[in-house]
Amino acid sequence: MKLKKLLAFGLALVMCLAMAACGANPDEKPEESTSQTDAEPVSITVTENWDFSVGFYPVITPMVSSTYGAGFWSRNFYNTLVSYDDNGKIQGELAETWEISDDGKTYTFHLRDGVKFSDGTPLTSEAVKMTLEAVVTNLGPQNGAFGKLTTLFDKLETPDEKTFVMTLKTPYYAALDNLTMALPFGIVNPAAFEGGVEKAYENCVSATMGTGPYMFDRVEEDTYTFIRNPYYWGEAPEVDEFKVKVIPDNAAKILALRNGEIDAILGSSRLSAEGYTEISQDAAFGHAMDDSTNQTRYLGMNLNKAPFNDPLVREAISYAVNQQELETSVFDGLETAAETLFTNEKPNCGVEVKTYPTDMEKAKQLMKEAGYEDTNDDGILEKDGTSLAIHFNYSQSLASVDNAVLSIAASLKELGFDVTIDAVDMNTWYGALMAGEYDLTFYNTAGGSFDPATDMSNMAPGAMGDPILCQFSAFFENPEIFAELDSTSDSQRVQEIYGMILNGIADQNLLVPVTGTHDLALWNTDKITGYDFYTDASYVDIASVHVK
Repeated sequence: MKLKKLLAFGLALVMCLAMAACGANPDEKPEESTSQTDAEPVSITVTENWDFSVGFYPVITPMVSSTYGAGFWSRNFYNTLVSYDDNGKIQGELAETWEISDDGKTYTFHLRDGVKFSDGTPLTSEAVKMTLEAVVTNLGPQNGAFGKLTTLFDKLETPDEKTFVMTLKTPYYAALDNLTMALPFGIVNPAAFEGGVEKAYENCVSATMGTGPYMFDRVEEDTYTFIRNPYYWGEAPEVDEFKVKVIPDNAAKILALRNGEIDAILGSSRLSAEGYTEISQDAAFGHAMDDSTNQTRYLGMNLNKAPFNDPLVREAISYAVNQQELETSVFDGLETAAETLFTNEKPNCGVEVKTYPTDMEKAKQLMKEAGYEDTNDDGILEKDGTSLAIHFNYSQSLASVDNAVLSIAASLKELGFDVTIDAVDMNTWYGALMAGEYDLTFYNTAGGSFDPATDMSNMAPGAMGDPILCQFSAFFENPEIFAELDSTSDSQRVQEIYGMILNGIADQNLLVPVTGTHDLALWNTDKITGYDFYTDASYVDIASVHVK
């Protein structure tokens, strides 16, 4: 993924902590920046759909929160050992350098000098070790859902204060990729684990305990305030202070931006296509769209029950869905038609697979071949005396998503399905998927740095992290390739396995790609001049906000 400078940014992720009021050694307090001493501090107000009541510990699962909490804000408070650079290559972050053993199982990281947590505590290898051990414990049943890495730890060692050694049970091609994810691999101050690693959520309710550019300061009613981390080791950001105002309704966010209550809306999860289109036409506001695909939306089917256990029916649906119409009429070009599960820009995904251009007549012919007929001319197909009735459920969030579901349902009705749409809250929706109590759903890839490696791991036999993808391995004659993928560092073999899996998914229509999402940003040009999307645009990166 690439960092764009643009002038004109599953189920479940969250929390963290930092003792904002005290330093480990007051005599070593860093000097304040020029912007803090010589000029009025630069403060901006942005917005989020939900509050941060579960805190700021950067591990979130459905067991601790029904929302993503502060998860996608965690890059402001935490750093990872490694990250992606502007060209999509792994670079050092808290780890300045590293070596990988010849067998691909041992990673030796050398930590950057001079890094401190926001209370002045020095970063040590023990803090890294405690962070990764706590991730395993606090993910609980979700261990592995955020990348296979946490299921492969054999030994985590600290030969000295600046050296951290991670030994895996088997090689894993995406080990460094997993470590770029601040959610859940943001490195946390050991103080967060006082009383036990499970206490991190409690200890981080009102503090951020990271090495990132910002730290939690206070919350007043529906607004959270974050200030600069005085010990931040990197380049000072332009913004001194930022506030996050909780505004659940997207239309209300647009109104708040217009009346100056907030200065920016960063990220498509906080913004509807309609709202973006409306504001982007107003010269008083700047706007940007990240051209990299973040997530792929797709139709997920219960492959174990009729009619979706029939490959002809699945193929018919692939031809019936009009992705181009969804791009233009529903998403106003802000989401782009998807022909494949992952775009070619994703690692190991430059694979040519079969695609299914919209063709309703061909779709109807396939349904006829599958044995479905409309025997009473009511527009609904039947087979063996049973009408083709399905429930189409999804997690209700954005108006544009509602409209996409309606559009897809209309195409299915034209094909001969009797479709009942069930729009429910996220917990109800996800619970039904995990229990297998669904027919058809509107789903998406994990997105950002989680794509594609985490999604591929969630397809392996026995994997339980993704209720849709976990079905797929049963449809392969050689399901052992999924386990092999998660136990090799041979880049050529990884590419071969990706090709087999992605072709198998496409050939058997195990899902139907719909659109690719792109992150969006709007801002008031009276204060803000631009925003650079982070390499994983899922994260809001206040340090990439440019001000006058």
